[in-house]
This record gives sequence, structure tokens and C-alpha cells, in this order.
Amino acid sequence: MKRISSGYKESRFAAGEARWLNHLRRRGKKYVPGKVEPAHVLIDRDVFIAPRYISIYEFEQRSSPYNETMAFLDQIRKKYKRRSCLVDFSKTEKISAAALVVVYAAIEMAGTGRNGVADIAMSVKSPAVNTALKTNNLHKLIRGHKITYALSDARHLPIVSSVGREQMDEIVDFIQTRIFEDRMSPDKEHVYGDAVSETINNVRLHAYPNQSNDKKRWWLMCNTFGKKLYLAIYDCGVGIPKTVVEQPWFFPLMKYTDPDLYAKITEEIPDFEKSGVQIAVPVRVSDERLIYFSMQNDVSGTQKEKHGQGSKSIKALVNDTDGGVLWVFSNNGLYTFTQKDQRPREAKLRSKFPGTLVQWNIEI
Repeated sequence: MKRISSGYKESRFAAGEARWLNHLRRRGKKYVPGKVEPAHVLIDRDVFIAPRYISIYEFEQRSSPYNETMAFLDQIRKKYKRRSCLVDFSKTEKISAAALVVVYAAIEMAGTGRNGVADIAMSVKSPAVNTALKTNNLHKLIRGHKITYALSDARHLPIVSSVGREQMDEIVDFIQTRIFEDRMSPDKEHVYGDAVSETINNVRLHAYPNQSNDKKRWWLMCNTFGKKLYLAIYDCGVGIPKTVVEQPWFFPLMKYTDPDLYAKITEEIPDFEKSGVQIAVPVRVSDERLIYFSMQNDVSGTQKEKHGQGSKSIKALVNDTDGGVLWVFSNNGLYTFTQKDQRPREAKLRSKFPGTLVQWNIEI
């Protein structure tokens, strides 16, 4: 007979207890699709119920996996720190890799200096969900264990939590040796390195204004599914729409890229460039449009290159890849880009996205 570890027993017991308490609480109540369950308050701890489908891609409807995931993250950020708790994934059936890195970051940030102890209830619905949680060390993070790994020896890249340029070179080496099995050309390795480097540099320079470098944290996820590579870099800073309007190239670029919008704002607020961008622009330009401006890599109307052509490096990973997609989530906006000969798409998010996520879906 196979021996069952004590940790597995404890996890199953916690999941069973959470299901039983949830059954008692909901007895006699009707199920409402899309409604996110609030954190349960027990005598000695809170229980945070993870959604059935944790994802950031399906966002059009009010009752959507995206909105449920954002509500779950909001509970973690507000209540995880205050006392002992259980993070309950027992009902979770699916979890996307990009959403997992955002959940990981929320728990790590909320757990810093927390009171009490935390535990996790694994999924009883999906072995794949449990594999994702364990592979990315989420069970260790929640239980307060110290997480260490050596990227040079890792078979699978777990979620990396870092600051500054730490581990950046090791990540590119991992993609070269483990994912492409040393078959990546020097040119392609340079493209990957530039994209990762530029995104992380943006975190350092813009995401956390007025904070010390040791607090400018970012998280990276790198997974493969079949012949597709999913690479994402996330920060929980103020967001692109909050910082792009402060850049010296912003007004010339907006005038050059979207002259109709520039003319409309100028008509409403004459000489608005001097009236204070914090008031004039954000209330008249959507977040998705502000992200679009930040991702323009062409020259501005003054014929001066914009911020070092960083967005060109970020978009280069999907420019020459059939089926490649770049996703940029930030605040209430989403920007997607496929190839340079196609028009980028913009979408408004119903629930605010915490920080900025840059993700590439790339054919290997």
C-alpha cells in the first residue's frame, strides 16, 4: 500500500474542512453564476475561496473568469496579512499561467510581515491545477517556507521573484538551454535578451516611482505547452497609464500618432500641455490608448527616437512569429499585438488590473 505523507493528509483535511464549512454556509441559498464568494471568517482564521477558473483572458462579460480572478486578488491584498488563513483551491478546475504569476505576486506581497500562519487546500477537481501550484512553489510560498532554486539545474522554470537585473541573464540562458536545447541562434538569443531586459528596465525606471530599488520587485513566468512558449513579466507598480503621461516624449508622440485626439483635447483645453497632464490627459484618454502610445516605437513628430526604442525590442519577439501574440495588461486597459503588418488591438477592462503584465505567446 502506498504511504501517504503527513503534508498530503493535512492538505486533504483542510480542503475537506473548507468544503464542509462552505456547504453549511450555502445551505438553502441559490447558486448565482459569476458571483465571487467572500472570504469566510472562522474563529481562528480566514478562508479565501479561489475561483473555479482562474484566468485573465476572458474579460468581456461582467460575470467572467477575469473579474472573478480580480475579486479573489483583491481579497488577498486586503485581508491576507491580518491573521491566520487558508487559501482554498479545492474548487479550482483550471488556472492559466499568466494568472498564476499575478496570484503568486499578490500572496508574496501580502504575506510580507503578516500575522498568523497560512495554509493551502489543493484542488480536488484537477490534478493539472495541483501540478501548476506545486511546480511554481505556491504551496511553499503560502506556508511560509523559504524558496530557493538554481536555474542552471532546474528542469522547469518556476515563477521567479526578483528585483533589478538579478537572475536576468540566467533566465535567458534557461530559455536557450532548456527550452530551445541550445538550438537558438545568436540573433534570436539577442532578441529574447533585449525583450526581457527592456521590460525589466521599465519596471526599475517607471513602475515604482519614489521607491528604493530593493522594493522594485518583478515576477517572471516561463512555461511551454506543446510547441508554444508562454513568457510573462509582471510588476505590481502604478501601471503604464499613470507613468506614460509624465514622459517628455508623450505629447509629441500623441500629436504625431493620433493627431485627431490631440486636436480634440487641444480644442477642449487650449494649451493643455502646460495645464498639467495629470488632470488633462487621464480623464480624456482611456488606459488602453495610453498603453498604445507607450508601445509606439516609431519616431515622433520632432524626428527624435522615443525612449530608446524599447517598445521595438518588446514587440520584436512576435514580429516574425506566425501565431505569436504580445499581451500588455495595465490598470483598466489591454493592448495586444501580433505582427508589425497588423493593427494592434485595444480593449477596456471592467475590473482594474493591479500593475502591469507583459506576456508573449510564441511559437517555438
